[in-house]
Amino acid sequence: MKKTVQKSRVAATLVWFFYAVTVVLLSVLISWALYSQANYGYGFWYQQLDIDTHIQEYGPKNRFRYGFEQLPSEQHIQAFEQIRDAVHQQGEGLADIHYTLPGPKPVPLLHEAEIRHLQDVADLIDVGRWLMVALAPLWVLLSLLCIRLAIPPMRQRILITVFALGAMIAWLAIVGPTQIFYQFHVWLFPAENQWFFYWQDSLMSTLMKAPVLFGGIAAAIALGALLLTPVLYGLGLRLSKNIVKQESGHGH
Repeated sequence: MKKTVQKSRVAATLVWFFYAVTVVLLSVLISWALYSQANYGYGFWYQQLDIDTHIQEYGPKNRFRYGFEQLPSEQHIQAFEQIRDAVHQQGEGLADIHYTLPGPKPVPLLHEAEIRHLQDVADLIDVGRWLMVALAPLWVLLSLLCIRLAIPPMRQRILITVFALGAMIAWLAIVGPTQIFYQFHVWLFPAENQWFFYWQDSLMSTLMKAPVLFGGIAAAIALGALLLTPVLYGLGLRLSKNIVKQESGHGH
């Protein structure tokens, strides 16, 4: 009897843990999807990170393109938006992004290696969309299981949460955000395609002041996820409680 109770408690704890992880992942993906619609706040970060000065410094040093630093800030922001639009449309139109200087013809913004990398980004974004779709029904299923198996005591949930967060913070502190950023590139992108670009070799990298801009974007997405997580967590359990009550009512 004791073993049966213990097994049921372990099962309930595991289900709750996977439910919490699913909620966090779903919150991050929804936050990312919403922030992408706001052009990842590039206009704000352009000013906060002094990207214009960065472009003025590294634009003239670019070994593949010329004159980008001569453009006004509005066209820098527009160039980023064109890249965002393309990677959110399966990479369509990446090779067609140009900027215009006094002269006979527009200049392509991206060279071949940049286009390949951004196509990899577009493919990853598609995976993110499918993952978000897959996590939505899993969120509902796990919330139902949580209610049926009973949620672990508050103290146990707090201990698990503190341990998981502590492990993540320790990893971030020990390895460092820049190295983690690079490591994710190694894991997520094809080894045969270039993903690291020096500022003087890439207008894309200069325009994004990579990886500095991505730190700001990640912080904004994390903040959105932090706000969404308790909402999705509570909503899933509340909906599941109502479903279980209705089922109980029909049973009687």
